[in-house]
Amino acid sequence: MGTVTLEELVKRADAMVPVLQERAADTERQGRVGEETIADFTAAGFFRAFVPKRYGGLELDYGLTQVELCNQVGRGCASSGWVLSVVACHPWLLGMLPDSIQRKVWGDTGPDTLLTTAVSPADGKIRRVAGGYELKGRWQFSSGVDSAAWIMFGGPLEAEKTRAPWLTVPKSCWQIDHDSWHPAGLRGTGSKDVYVEAFVAEEDAPPFGQRPGAHLSNSYIYNLPFVPLFYYNVACPALGVARGAVEEYQRQILLRPHRAASAGRQMRYAESSAEVDAAYALLKADAIEIRDLGSAGAEIGEATSMRWERNIGYATLLCVNAVSRLQSTIGAHGIDYDNPIHRAGRDIQAIATHAGNWDTRAGNYARWAFGLEGGREF
Repeated sequence: MGTVTLEELVKRADAMVPVLQERAADTERQGRVGEETIADFTAAGFFRAFVPKRYGGLELDYGLTQVELCNQVGRGCASSGWVLSVVACHPWLLGMLPDSIQRKVWGDTGPDTLLTTAVSPADGKIRRVAGGYELKGRWQFSSGVDSAAWIMFGGPLEAEKTRAPWLTVPKSCWQIDHDSWHPAGLRGTGSKDVYVEAFVAEEDAPPFGQRPGAHLSNSYIYNLPFVPLFYYNVACPALGVARGAVEEYQRQILLRPHRAASAGRQMRYAESSAEVDAAYALLKADAIEIRDLGSAGAEIGEATSMRWERNIGYATLLCVNAVSRLQSTIGAHGIDYDNPIHRAGRDIQAIATHAGNWDTRAGNYARWAFGLEGGREF
């Protein structure tokens, strides 16, 4: 594929929006992003964004890539935008790990090998054993797992007061519970439960927070802090969802010109469109700062990190408010299950329950600013 810029990927994403809109209802009903869409994303090079260049990846700027791609893809389908953002970020994590596990994932099958995570154990356990780590049990909420070849498992380390390392496990060691995903929003993400029994060698799993793979690349992205920057992957999809809802609202209103003359609808459309643009500008400004500080090798202080976290939550809140305002004035057909604005409302509420949740991000920022004890809530 050679060298591909972010600008080119954005053009490809914009061109996909109409077909993603056509597939959105089926994606929701199937409870997963279809293989056609996964193939389109793969062919476009989206999943190579954070793969190390030595394995055929692009090593694009972290943060800016999620902002710009999600701002397009989410316009067509929220679930597709979510899966793209979440699955595409995992090479960023894998790029921090030893080359021994990177070779196993990318060495034979190449840079389009898909990974996802499972970080919410239901009854799953991770324990230290001779030579490595043993995993056994069920993990929840593994987005995009139907298309993944590997899962990076996380969670507490049994009988130890610490997090387990990232444990990267091939498909041969886990099974999907296909009847475990029945949400009201983001239904098409296929964020299902998985059951795993596996052993991961110690050489492939350094202690959590260590990054032996970062020095293997010239890119700054593998040295960026995990928190709060991982939250970009689950907040940025809100941008495209809200922008798509604003565009759809305009289209539906113009079908009935008398509604376009309504001062109330004019005000709601204007305010919602401004909120989406404001959310985009806020996240993009921080992403540029991430790029500039990261590429300069500058220290990222706590004040900067906490501000980024606050802004991730606030941008998500702006998008949620923008969609909610439109839902209330679109008219009776807005309650149709397959109305794109109704779907956007379901999906963006689901996004808001994740790491972009404003109450959590705001609370963390305020506690830090006031010097209160309690630490970060994740």
